[in-house]
This record gives sequence, structure tokens and C-alpha cells, in this order.
Amino acid sequence: MKYHLFIEAERKVIKEAMLYPVGFFSMKKLLVLSLITLCVSLSAYAQSGGEMLKMAESNFEEGNYYDAIPLYEKYLQANRKDMQSWYHLAEALYASRNHSEAATAYGSLMKLINNDKELKNTYYLAYLHYGNSLMAVQQYEEAKKQYLDFLRLRPTEPNYRELKRIANAKIRACSEAQEMQKEAYVGDFKIEILPEPVNSPYSDFGLVWLDQSSLLYTSLPSDTLVMVQDDEDFAPVNQLYIAKKSNGSWQAPEPAYDFNHEFFHTANGSLSMDGKSFAFSICQENDAHEVRCAIYVSTKKHGQWSKPVKIKGGINKSAYTSTQPSFGEYTRRRMTSEVLYFVSDRPGGRGGLDIWYSAISRTGEWAEPVNCGSGINTSGNEVTPFYDKESGQLYFSSDYHYGMGGYDVFYAEGALKSWRRPENLGASINTGFDETYFSWRVSNANGTLVSNREADKSVFGKNCCDDIYFIEKQQVMELPAIVVNEDSVKLPEVNIALALHSYDNYDSIETSLLTGKEGDFKIRYKKDYSIEVAASKTGYDKSFKSLRTDDLPDTLMIVMRKAEEKEKIEHIDPTQPEQPLVLSDQVVKKAEIKKGSVLVLENIYFAFGDAEIQSEALKDLDVLERFLINNPKVKIEISGHTDSKGDDELNLKLSQDRANNIRDYLIEKGISSDRIVAVGYGETKPMAPNENPDGSDNEEGRRKNRRTEVVILED
Repeated sequence: MKYHLFIEAERKVIKEAMLYPVGFFSMKKLLVLSLITLCVSLSAYAQSGGEMLKMAESNFEEGNYYDAIPLYEKYLQANRKDMQSWYHLAEALYASRNHSEAATAYGSLMKLINNDKELKNTYYLAYLHYGNSLMAVQQYEEAKKQYLDFLRLRPTEPNYRELKRIANAKIRACSEAQEMQKEAYVGDFKIEILPEPVNSPYSDFGLVWLDQSSLLYTSLPSDTLVMVQDDEDFAPVNQLYIAKKSNGSWQAPEPAYDFNHEFFHTANGSLSMDGKSFAFSICQENDAHEVRCAIYVSTKKHGQWSKPVKIKGGINKSAYTSTQPSFGEYTRRRMTSEVLYFVSDRPGGRGGLDIWYSAISRTGEWAEPVNCGSGINTSGNEVTPFYDKESGQLYFSSDYHYGMGGYDVFYAEGALKSWRRPENLGASINTGFDETYFSWRVSNANGTLVSNREADKSVFGKNCCDDIYFIEKQQVMELPAIVVNEDSVKLPEVNIALALHSYDNYDSIETSLLTGKEGDFKIRYKKDYSIEVAASKTGYDKSFKSLRTDDLPDTLMIVMRKAEEKEKIEHIDPTQPEQPLVLSDQVVKKAEIKKGSVLVLENIYFAFGDAEIQSEALKDLDVLERFLINNPKVKIEISGHTDSKGDDELNLKLSQDRANNIRDYLIEKGISSDRIVAVGYGETKPMAPNENPDGSDNEEGRRKNRRTEVVILED
């Protein structure tokens, strides 16, 4: 008799080669992980490589990815060049949403196939999925490279044309995500995972607030791995639970007995505006192992809920799924009608899962459902709608609208099938992983969302399962600011880097932006934070400001002075070849550059906490490139330095990343990699004090310490 472990992984294959095989669906399809594999049975691993591979392949073909993963990993330790096994391991990790390890596995596959055109076309989907995994872990530049490589392929499969369109959209999404990272003020929301017993090691999702302290949601609560025998007639099912908060603590959830089905999955509830109707999904798997859901409704009479019945009016359609209901309303000509938004894969949609609606008639009947239209729906998947009555906005998640990666939360204004362009909630809410089931408890103040971002609660891996997070909008103030020159003329398109540091802890927020045409910008901040502002523009000296939020002007004015020509070559002490020189064409032509000489890249500028090369740096890098081309025997060290702000280890990593990026830039320009060494020193080699004698910040000293140098290793 064989035992199995059931792991939740929301899977719904809408069409061949869908972007995310682990697409969000209303119920949790339970995948099988054998106890033999789970316990890393020595007898299994003692088998020959061929037997182990056969077992891994069998599990993979059956969709038992959690079974297959450890077997492939063990097999590949001794068979590093087995391309098919690397591909299947990567796909299994991808399907289980373990994107960091999937990216590593795809990388190993790419090393084996990148020089063979035929193999690249054979494994064409790997490039697309590799890009998706890299987006999930927010490696957007590398993700773009994989999408571009995908577009250069020429496979003969009929779905490639459609996937090319998706890849092009993903390239733009990567750029949009990078912009959102720069523009986001990540302190907009305070986000905390709800504690046990609300969140279990399995997925918890599909939530609705019954009142300010009662949460109804879907779960398979278990503190341990769930085992079931092969010959059991019924596997465990997800059900609805109610958790209540009392005296500041969440109590153990209780089953919602009025709605749950003993044998089928019950999920995704929604209360009507008057609280008298409750709609939810009941889902089951058919003989073809396809999940089908239908929406049921229960009504409250005399304080008691009626027996759930399948909702009428064409909302449920045979052979297709209808799920994730959300009650809303629509007012026209002073008449308010109840509306039910829901998700379905029925014909007539835009592709994948779409959001539909049905309005109730004057006779109390639900009308034939209508697609919400192209303003909301795409050829991807739009799921988990939530209608906010106070604002009249529809919140939903999409894996196609431009986002951070995976499913992002969006909102749109409008009604029924007429909606304005959806807005992404930005990097303060969304990550590269999946964010779904956004809902307000109190409109525009606090609520919840569901995410598989990294947490310690998952029963298998970091990202397999979903958790419920409480979100609270923070009070954010705005300080108007303006940049002018010495003559008080407003300066447009000045690069602004902002860093906000908490007074009480090590929390910090970094962002960057450009001033407008009138030199204006706004600093968004919270109380009890200090603000650091750095302004840079070609032709001007950099300007720095350090402020405390308890003592701010009505408007911050930053004055930038025109840069002066610095002919430091006349002041070089020939007995001190290590004395830093400011890199310029004049210096490299006139100075005697020897082994040990240090060149300061004065125009190299990085935003606070960022390693991305800014446009102002290109001037210095081009000078350095010309110097290396004209001196082909010279070898250099790129040295990255930071000031003392922040954690020592983070500063060391940041400086190394910055040095690596400069090295990569020069290599892409054709400089041989063996001529360049990149070293990050963090804050260990200051060239000026970071603080004044009285303990206050030495802004000028910190500016000098945040530098990049070139050290001549061989001349």
C-alpha cells in the first residue's frame, strides 16, 4: 500500500504553453508527493541512475512535480550534461513556483544548448519560462535578455507566433517594473503576514471580511504534511473557515459549516452589499483531471443561512469554470442594481481566464453574463476581482497587464464593461511573485492581499503556497521641492536620488526620479525619518541635502552651481603616484599613469542603495574605454566604495555590485575581461570623515566616500 503527501499548487492549464502553468485558480489542485521521495529514501537513491531517472520522468509526466524535483536533483549530480533532465527539473521547479531555483536550473540548461541552433529551437519554451522566473526574482535586465533570445529563435511549433507577442509584452513589462521600482515610495503601505493560526503551512486564500474582526477564507489547515492512502476514495479538500480576532490575538479558525461541502473544494466567498447573500465556489475534478467550479449562493433569513444552491442566470456554464465571485453594484438613472463579477474561461472571452459580470434584473433574476471588456481583460489571465463600493473601483490581478512579474494587483475605474485603463498598485504592493485577492476592509485605509512571496510557513519550498497579508495604508506627507541654478533659474531634468532613514531603527527607503520642466519634484515622507537628497546634472556640481522631517521648510530649494574645469594635473606630487586623479581626457594624456596610480571616476553616480549605472556615468566610462584601447597592456581594478550609512555587509555587497556593473559595461564595449578586476570595499576605505567632530553628518565627506576608482595594476 502506497502513501501520498498532498501539496497544494494552484494549477490550471488554459492552453498549451501558458505563461504560468501554476496559474491562479479558485481551488487548490492537490499534487502528489510520495512519502518515499519526501523522506529521501536511501533505497530510492541507491538505485541506478537509469532507474532514478525513470522514476523522475514518470512523476514529471504525471504532473507530480514535487515527486520529480528531488529525483532529478539527485540524478543530475552525476549526470551534469543531461539536457532533457535539466529542462524537466527547471520546468518542475517553475510549475511549483520555486523561481529562484528554477532560474538556476534553466541557466544550467542554457550553458549546454547555447551554441547549438537546433537545440535552442527544441527547448524554445525554456527561454520564455527562464525570463518569467527571472522576473519573479526581480532580475529584470537578465529577464529581458532571455526574452530577446527567445525572439531570435525559429522553432516550427504553431504556438510560437502567439508566444512572441507575449515575450515582447514581457520585455516592456520589465522596463515598466524597473520604473515602478524607481518611482515607488515603498512606505505607502505597511504589510504584515497574518500569524498562525490564520495562515497554515498550506495555501490560504479567497478571503472576505465579515466584520472588522472576523475573516472568512479558504484553507486546508494542518500543522503537518497531509498523508492519504492510494485506495482512499476521497482526498482532503479545501474548505471555508472563519477566524476571529479577540483581545488583539487571532483565535483558531472554525469551519464555516453553513457553506462547506464534505467531498468537494469550497472556496472564494463574497458577501452582498446588504450582507444578506453569500456567493462562493464549489469545485471538483472530472475524470479527465480537469478542475471545474460553479458558483453557489446562500441567503440569510431570520439570522440563518439557507442551504447553498447553484446560482442561476447563465453564470454557471457546463464544461467551463465559474469562480471567484465578487458582489458589486451599478447606479443608473437613480436606480441601483446589484452586480456579480466573477471569473470564467468560457467562450467569448479575451483569452485565458477573464472577468465577467451579471446584473440582477428588476424581477430579481440574474442576466446573461457579459465580458468586462478589453479595458480589463487580456489574452492572459485576469482573476480575483474585488469591487470597492466606496470608491467604485474594481481591483483584480493580472499576469498580462504590465507588472512586476507573476500576478500583479491592478485597479480600474468604471462599471460593467466600460473601464478606464487599469493602474498598477506599484512596487509598494506588488513583487515579482504572485499578488492576488486584494480587498479593503476599510476603503483606502486597510485590508488584505494574498501572496506567495517568500515566507517561512510554506509546507514545501519558499514560494509553493499562498499566505494572507494585512495591509495598512500609511500617512505619507509631501514636501514640495525645486532645483535652481545660482541665478535662481529653474533647472529641468535633474537626477534626484532620495534616501529616507528611520530615527528608531534601520529601516530605510530609497528611490530616484527626474525633476519636471520647471525643476520641481515632491519628496514623499513619513514622520520620524531623516531625508537625504542628492541632485546631479551634467555640467553642474552635485548637490546634497540632509534634513530631518521634524524641521522642514515649506518648500525645499536646492541650488546647483556650474561645474568648474579642474586642472588637477598641475598639483600632482610625482612622489605620490597613488594620489587619486580625477579621470578626464586631459589627465590620461598629460599625467604619467603608472602601476599604482588611482583615477577617481568623478561623474560616476549611483542612486542611494542602487547599483545601476546612471546616464551621467557614460562620459567617464567612455574616457576610461578610450584609455584602455590606447593602452592595450594596462590592467585595472575597478574599486567600489560607499559611505558608512547602512549595514556593513549590505554596503560591501552594494559596492561589489557597482564595480561589477562597470566591469560588465567595459567588457560589452570590447575590453578583454582578463584586463579588469572588480572589487567592492564597502565603507572600509573612506577618504574623508563621514561625521564632523561634533557627531553630525559630514555631507561633503560622505559624498567623497561614495566613489568609484580605477587602480592601475599593470602598465
